[in-house]
Amino acid sequence: MAAEVSCPPGHRLCGTQIDMERDMLLVRGGHVIIDTGTILKDAAVCIEGETVKEFGSWSEMQAKYPAADVIGDGTSLVMPGLIDAHSHGRGLSPIQKGVLYDYLENAFLDWSAMVYLPNDLCSALSAVRHLRGGCTTIHHTGWNDEGPKALEQARQAINSYRETGIRLAYSPAVRDRNRFCIDEGDFLKTLPAELHDFVLPMTRYDARAIADGYLDLFETLHREEDTPMSRVLHGPSWAHGSTDEFFTRIRDSANSHGGTPIHIHTLQTPHQRAWSIKTFGCSLVEHLDRIGLLGPNTTLGHAVWLSEKDIDLIAERGASTTHHGSCNLHVRNGISPVWYMMRKGINVALGIDDKSLNDDDDVLMELRMSAMLSRVPGFDLAEMPPLTSGQILSMGTTNAARTLGFEQSHGTLQVGATADLAVMETGSMLHDPWTSENLSIPDLLLWRGKGQDVRDVVVNGRIVIRDRKFQTIDVEGLYSEIRSYVKHHETKAATPERVSALAKLRPYFHDWHRKMLDHLDISEPFYLVNGRR
Repeated sequence: MAAEVSCPPGHRLCGTQIDMERDMLLVRGGHVIIDTGTILKDAAVCIEGETVKEFGSWSEMQAKYPAADVIGDGTSLVMPGLIDAHSHGRGLSPIQKGVLYDYLENAFLDWSAMVYLPNDLCSALSAVRHLRGGCTTIHHTGWNDEGPKALEQARQAINSYRETGIRLAYSPAVRDRNRFCIDEGDFLKTLPAELHDFVLPMTRYDARAIADGYLDLFETLHREEDTPMSRVLHGPSWAHGSTDEFFTRIRDSANSHGGTPIHIHTLQTPHQRAWSIKTFGCSLVEHLDRIGLLGPNTTLGHAVWLSEKDIDLIAERGASTTHHGSCNLHVRNGISPVWYMMRKGINVALGIDDKSLNDDDDVLMELRMSAMLSRVPGFDLAEMPPLTSGQILSMGTTNAARTLGFEQSHGTLQVGATADLAVMETGSMLHDPWTSENLSIPDLLLWRGKGQDVRDVVVNGRIVIRDRKFQTIDVEGLYSEIRSYVKHHETKAATPERVSALAKLRPYFHDWHRKMLDHLDISEPFYLVNGRR
């Protein structure tokens, strides 16, 4: 049974339930998606403990388990829980913090003056936003996880995720070079004295100490926190922000732990590709392969500025990518060649990256965006058939699970699978006012479903949301804490002096990146949108 936790009034964890003993649970739906190839009508999934015990017709399951708790009804849609394979757990989006999106390199300047929430509030809010849309697993890929408080802050984040009930993959991340911009040492030489002194502290750091601290942090977290509910992965951040020595140590660490997944932001912008050509004489994908880092346990985040050779190499090595359609549009990266990669058999997973289309972390909306962006324009009507709804939905279920090391029992409701699922109301999807039955349920879910349709969420056999009410966290209490924090800290990062210095720096920053594009080796696009000449 479940025991209520006694909390001080107004505490955001009031109402949290601790599972002492799980009852049998039946999850009923007018349509039940076991996986994209198995769809049942008027059926139910039986959950015992943390896993799927069996599934079958509603009448059969009801007769077999008459005392079971029941969620869902004959009109519901039941589906495997969705998985966000790439997030940063920031909670509040840049837009909520008062900053619009721009090119990624410009955005880094803009974001440096934003307010940032403490890790526990960030993680709790990220979990709430994901869970309420049917996302049962989140990959928190860190950023500057370094310094004397790195372990304490990581534990705060992990514990906060754990308290909400979401399943977590956690990868601390650092950069031991190119932290401010590409070839930052040479960039400094282009600046007048005033701006040189402003930027210099952001480019002075001990690369070896950063790498040592990261590996110590990873080993501690992996030893203490790597569980079925919170996997700990490697996340060296940028491919162009890690030295070969650091990458080699990560490779060896991953191998020593039996192939720990490694997640790396790679070729997100054309400037990153140009820097790689300038520095290594080849793509970052080729360079990662040269140092033995491209393999089945490696996932390349974003993967926008790939060449055909890169795609062949990723496919040959069995590596994966994560696709962040809305994020890439927000920061004007371009479009990852998902259609071409999936045609070669590459495992492509979905990542929201805290920059969703509607600014709400709606995973279904992101899957729909991925479907649209993969429908490559062309001239031959029969040349490029679109990806199927099943292929797209797999990006947010089984494909994503594979990138996080969860592939054996996640993203599906087959017998023995971990009991992570969402129950959706189907009124707007199927009955507003009428929808033909000529299309499959996966088609209708992809093209008409929304995160706001989710009513119940189960993670690891535990009801986390019931009738749209969180069972694990006082959401209004959390919101109150966030509003209070922002009220007292919003203006501390955006001082007039800092804002003025960033504005003066911008023309030099733009000129530096413009010159880097002299090394870019790509001219023919994968996606022919229109013709200028």
